[in-house]
Amino acid sequence: RKSNLIVTCIVRADHSQHAFSRIQAAFEEAEIWEDELAPRIRAVAGDIHLPRFGLEPPQFADLCRGVDAIYHLAASLSVATPYVVLRRTNVFSIRGVLELCLTTRLKHVFFASTMGVFPEYFCGFANEYSGSRITHQMQPDIESMKRAFPLGLLGYPWTKVVVEQALLHAVRANVPVGLFRLPHTNVASTGFGNADDVAVRTVAAVVDAGQMPEGFTLQWSQAAVDVVADTMADISLNPDRRFTIYHYSEDPPLGPEMELADFGLYYKTVSYDAFKRACLARGERSPLHGFWNLIDHGAPYWFSGDATAPSHRVCSRALQADCVDPIPWPSAYTMLRRSLDWLRAHRERWPYRIPESRLDYDHLVRRAESFAHEYDIPFDVAFPAWKLEGLKHLVQAVNAPEAGVRTERHDYIAFDLTRRLRNNASLEAERRRCPEIADQDISQPVFIVGINRTGTTLLHRLMSRDPRFWTLRGYEYVEPVPAGGNYAMPTDSAEDPRRAFAEELLNASGIVDMFQGVHHFDVNEPEEDLGLLRMGFAAWGATVWFDIPDFARWLARRDMSETYAFHRRALQNYTHQRQSGEAGQWVLKAPFHLFELEALIKAYPDALFIQTHREPSQFLGSWCSLVDRVRNLSCQPRPSEDLGEEQLEFMSRMLDSMVEFRTSHPELEDRWLDISFYDLVQAPMDMVAHVYDRFGWPLEEEAVAAMNAWLDVQAEQRRSEKRHKYDIADFGLTREKVDAAFSDYRDFLTSSGIRSSMLLG
Repeated sequence: RKSNLIVTCIVRADHSQHAFSRIQAAFEEAEIWEDELAPRIRAVAGDIHLPRFGLEPPQFADLCRGVDAIYHLAASLSVATPYVVLRRTNVFSIRGVLELCLTTRLKHVFFASTMGVFPEYFCGFANEYSGSRITHQMQPDIESMKRAFPLGLLGYPWTKVVVEQALLHAVRANVPVGLFRLPHTNVASTGFGNADDVAVRTVAAVVDAGQMPEGFTLQWSQAAVDVVADTMADISLNPDRRFTIYHYSEDPPLGPEMELADFGLYYKTVSYDAFKRACLARGERSPLHGFWNLIDHGAPYWFSGDATAPSHRVCSRALQADCVDPIPWPSAYTMLRRSLDWLRAHRERWPYRIPESRLDYDHLVRRAESFAHEYDIPFDVAFPAWKLEGLKHLVQAVNAPEAGVRTERHDYIAFDLTRRLRNNASLEAERRRCPEIADQDISQPVFIVGINRTGTTLLHRLMSRDPRFWTLRGYEYVEPVPAGGNYAMPTDSAEDPRRAFAEELLNASGIVDMFQGVHHFDVNEPEEDLGLLRMGFAAWGATVWFDIPDFARWLARRDMSETYAFHRRALQNYTHQRQSGEAGQWVLKAPFHLFELEALIKAYPDALFIQTHREPSQFLGSWCSLVDRVRNLSCQPRPSEDLGEEQLEFMSRMLDSMVEFRTSHPELEDRWLDISFYDLVQAPMDMVAHVYDRFGWPLEEEAVAAMNAWLDVQAEQRRSEKRHKYDIADFGLTREKVDAAFSDYRDFLTSSGIRSSMLLG
């Protein structure tokens, strides 16, 4: 925070160098050590149990002169320990802190207490605490503490309350004090976890026993300790801070509640007694060995099924007011995601069994059944047989050894499939709540169907600047239905909570970095409507992410009419959500529509088409480079020449499908516009004017201004980005081989009278 500050740390050690080495070792274990920190850390060998920390008088006097503020963080964190055992460390140590505070000159004191002084917090606001709230500057109720925290079992919260009272007495004597009631902290935002924490041990016991107690939930406070530390520093350095007591509460959970099964971690649910027996059978190997007094005490609350995250129950007004910077709480999804990644990368440092995700069709169907029950809709309405067939084929294909999918990516894939299942249920539930959705008209939707890497994203996002058009933004695919059916909020509102959840998923996926300079992802920008087809589990996009030729052959044989009928059905939901009073015209884009134009035109008989064209040897090199990046994220590497051959066949077959369709439907040519990638890139606004003129749309000045402004932003971004470099030779391809594969496409352009410059750069 301030590079000129020196931090003095009192550490149990034999001498100062030993004290420093302990600090450095702790930093290195958490993977946050930086060499430039060394000169700013003054390590002092001492003991907080002893008067004046066990320092000689000159040492203590020097400390009193050199310190401006005291952060009293030291404590024994053994929750299930009698008060009498803990008081020497946790309570009596405040004597030395106050003496240091009051000697030579008055110093600020910042104390790390715990939200766990409140029984309602400790009990997850369950059972008799279900209606409780923790208000601003509130004090715990002592009688309630006596009932919830027996002194002989749970002495830890009592030690914190006693020290709090001593410091609040000092406040009345004008000592500047800050009491931080910290949340449950057992992880860092890097994913590093505290293996001794009881909540971590409970999850580890579930993994170890292969079963979980009824009522087990992930919806609990797991605040990142480094973010907590940042807020403490932020507040303590704020000269205008106003409050004494700070209650910690993270942001409300983003997105729907999550379960371990959402990440491909499937454990049988059993009674608490059965879970305990399974753990006891493991003896000392169980992560909960020696913790059963505490677990038995908390189980009626923690596993009641009513335990909730504290974000809605805790007033953190003081924290928000005195923190100078916004608090970047990582979401529950991000923390679980990073924790799993950290565990798998540090297996040798983790004392328990590592959770192993898997893709299992039967368990995914059970999740679908739970979603149908949650949303109160018939299972076969949300999940008709054709969807389940697609899901089954996809899971089998990804699990096949030849797909080469790395097992550590199974949790990402399982979460994606589970999210799609939930979204199917939520869309159908929305239709049940709002039967008028079935009457929504979709007139002359525009489909941009150029093959990949031919400027479709550029044209799509340009046209989205015109308010006459409707487009599907990235966050709308992640969570199609606004939480609680909040249709009063405009779909493109910056306050839409779906945006933050989508941003979290995007950042955690690794896609943004992987596509740097290739494709710009932004949850607020239009994205391909492939997302709607993916909800039917029969989409060509899966064959890009994974090498799954059997699934590709199954797709090629399949009649996609049901999939595209669902596409239109879902688009009716999105149409209903846009209650702006003015009808809009949908502009959609996905290159893979070129495979399924018959099914598309059946679902949208009055559709309009814009096809972008580019020299195959150029778009294929760019495309192979992109697919290579995509697959490296989840799959074992394979020879680039194999990828080149596969994608040459795939892409040429896609355009051959387009040629066959357009040749078979000459009556649709007046609804089809062809434009050149090169013209689009060199003069985008001229091409926009051409598109508008061709379809008879008015191009308003407001839309032109918005498009030009967006182009300016894109130009600035490109100047700072590393350019995407590619060459078909890197994938074992030659210009002659590519031209031969795309000969039918080239012949079609010539015979149709489409100008030859479509393929000229």
